Amino acid sequence: MRIFIIFLLIACIPMQAAQQLPLIIPAPGSLEPETTGIYYEKALVLALSKTATRPETAQDPDYKISYHTQVVGRERFRLLVKQGVVDVIWSSSNQRREEEFIPVKFNLLRGINEYRELLIRADDQHRFDQIKTLEDLRKFKIGSGIHWSDTQVYNFNGLPMVTSYAYDTMFRMLAAKRFDYMARSLQEIGYELKQYGHLGLTVEKNLLIHYPQPIYFFLNKKHQALAARIEQGLLLAQADGSLDELFMSIPSFKAAVEKIRHIDRRVIELRRED
Repeated sequence: MRIFIIFLLIACIPMQAAQQLPLIIPAPGSLEPETTGIYYEKALVLALSKTATRPETAQDPDYKISYHTQVVGRERFRLLVKQGVVDVIWSSSNQRREEEFIPVKFNLLRGINEYRELLIRADDQHRFDQIKTLEDLRKFKIGSGIHWSDTQVYNFNGLPMVTSYAYDTMFRMLAAKRFDYMARSLQEIGYELKQYGHLGLTVEKNLLIHYPQPIYFFLNKKHQALAARIEQGLLLAQADGSLDELFMSIPSFKAAVEKIRHIDRRVIELRRED
């Protein structure tokens, strides 16, 4: 029944979409490093190619992707989707976002971002060696982005926190002892250590934090048929293995999968309110 409804919605896409569907998305590297950010665009293209509304070739797809010309923050991009300026973004999910937009409820990162290593000051490892439980962790301050959905999770779990609007600034704040650690996903932390390790930062050796944090495509509410098409395309790509092939072609994603398969750290579980 669900598949039948999705196909009905796809059939409702306006006739001009049968010629070429124009889509505006964030430019590569504007939401995260291009080395991982390119995955989301490729996953979107793969989903659209699996559900083409007419015969197409690589030179003549039935969609046309353009990039939003300005590099802005995630919260601004969400506003642009709400305003209809940008058509599709990818983001972590929470209840408010699922109410404001149409979520394509297909977890794009397969859960690798739900395990978090801790980025700390290198000379603080001995302090973190004492952490065994969530209650122990509450003795330390975490740094988080003011608009990150993670911030809600940390609040809900009673973690003392310092927030910031600026992503880059947070690493300098950590180095300056404004807070004690940042929780970074397995696919992010290697890149960030290369960028900011010179500040005296390192990866904590013993701990992982884990909590549910799906990453979805989000669309303006006027794009119900398009959202259904993307969902169906992702399901088809998952079924034929092409999405797995794409996922594992991203080196940091593949490395994260291997880390999860061979966890040798103490895992502290956090809960989500929603």
